[in-house]
Amino acid sequence: MTAATPQAGDAPCRTRGSPGRGAPHPAGLWQAALFLFPSPVRRKEVRITMSNRLWFRVEDVLPMAEHALACPTHRLTKAQGTAGEHNTPALTLRRAGSEGQLRSNGVPVWHTTHGAEQVAYGGLWRLVGATTEPDHHWYLPLRPADPDGRRLIDVLRAGRALDHNWLAIDTDTLPGCTLDASHVQLSDHRADIAPPHVRWRPIMVTSPKTGDGDYPALIADGYDAGEDGYLICRFHPHTVRQMAADLAGPWRAGTMPGEYPLLRFDGTTAVLLEDTEIDDDIRLDVDDRCYPDRDGYYSIGA
Repeated sequence: MTAATPQAGDAPCRTRGSPGRGAPHPAGLWQAALFLFPSPVRRKEVRITMSNRLWFRVEDVLPMAEHALACPTHRLTKAQGTAGEHNTPALTLRRAGSEGQLRSNGVPVWHTTHGAEQVAYGGLWRLVGATTEPDHHWYLPLRPADPDGRRLIDVLRAGRALDHNWLAIDTDTLPGCTLDASHVQLSDHRADIAPPHVRWRPIMVTSPKTGDGDYPALIADGYDAGEDGYLICRFHPHTVRQMAADLAGPWRAGTMPGEYPLLRFDGTTAVLLEDTEIDDDIRLDVDDRCYPDRDGYYSIGA
């Protein structure tokens, strides 16, 4: 595919889906297909290396919390020992740079079918080439209430009930502390796609989740979506509508339910859907939402 020259007003993209279910992962999915222009020479600028908030999928975190509550006993973890808390149903958060991992402290320990411990993974944008950060740990008890009377387990259950698929955990506190419900926020879409005042470059991007189609996008210059190196993109509305049409093409007849997402519009909101086969019927579930930014662009799959 030849490079297309972006038209006036063309811009950037991003999306997210649940790991292992065919939908794109929250940490990004776009790879470079072809740069449209070389990087311009510019003056030295200050770049933000890290955000305080880690983003997780509620559908990944809530089962971990329910496991901790259902277990008869609970193990002593490094996060609990550092925080000096009582042994109670809780989640433990390990953060290493832009990567976050949540685990249940329940015993018996929850393992996957491959024998590894069950983990909910989260992340955020990352400065390319940044120095590796040391591990930090926090303790998140599920039952104690915060100063406003909210319990973390109730917040997580409300997220599922209200179709708010994203959980942001604010780690703007000393490592080794306890994080209660006041440090988390629910959302029906992912925010904090890229640092403020980031520069955007035009590029052609592709993804296996779109059938390897190439699309013009703007990418966050000098930042990516985490350890896998996926690009942080923004897309012009016309590009997003073309993407939606491509994903609904006749080629889907030869695919399995959940193998590729569907992209549709609800007003100006781009909605990512996952199709699931149930009793010889197909059910469509909302996997993610993407709202236009102040410039009218969509961050599909960042």
